[in-house]
Amino acid sequence: MRIHALSTGTVRLKDAFLHARTGPTRQLRLFTPGSFSDPVPIHVWVVEHEGQRILVDTGEIAAANDVPFAHFDVPVDQELPGALAGVGVDVGDVDQVVLTHMHGDHMDGAVHLRQPVLVHDQELAFAHTLSSRFFQRVLRQPIPAGVDFTPLALDAGPFGAFAASRPLTADNRVVAVATPGHTPGHISVICVDDDGRHVMLAGDASDTLAQLRARRPDAIAPKAKVFVQTLDRILAHGREHPTVFLPSHDPDSAARLAQRELLS
Repeated sequence: MRIHALSTGTVRLKDAFLHARTGPTRQLRLFTPGSFSDPVPIHVWVVEHEGQRILVDTGEIAAANDVPFAHFDVPVDQELPGALAGVGVDVGDVDQVVLTHMHGDHMDGAVHLRQPVLVHDQELAFAHTLSSRFFQRVLRQPIPAGVDFTPLALDAGPFGAFAASRPLTADNRVVAVATPGHTPGHISVICVDDDGRHVMLAGDASDTLAQLRARRPDAIAPKAKVFVQTLDRILAHGREHPTVFLPSHDPDSAARLAQRELLS
């Protein structure tokens, strides 16, 4: 098994996003003036295993609109086709595509693909609710047109500490697991590498490893309690299995992957 960390540009995130307060202003502060981080990566991942190439998330595009809490910098040559070319992969070489969740910086690059894009069925339903459609319009972050978003049911029961899962390969070494919080249908993908380590491609289950260890909710999650419960599941999984934790926007994720640095 080989896992590649690729980046489709960068994003600067508001401090209120990265270090959310508790209480009623947790989400409101996203829309008030505040400082921003240095640029952080917008990671996508390619898993090569048993003759298959599995793409986890599709990254952002150059035409992305900034939002009050996220400012994007995506050169055209760093969109998905350019990112894949960096490891010698063409968009047509991808056998399977799965999204951790349906936010623009994880799904917009799907416009470059012609194959189905797997999305947790609960996430797909949430993305089409009235509240989601309202924010997609207000933030100018629409669901990309012309993409075959295909529902994925997590119907295979628990996997480690996670309550629901679905294998993505016949040998059960690449598995989608439920990690709700950032969005209600958020998932992560766990790859069991050749040495038995669980490499967790975590999307926005947390923004950084530090946030996971601090058990700190983000400002996006509809329910902060659910977000923290998922962090606790990840930590519990790491105590039972050698786990490499790789959030999409953590500047250290690529290095942790290369070094196979474990949670514990």
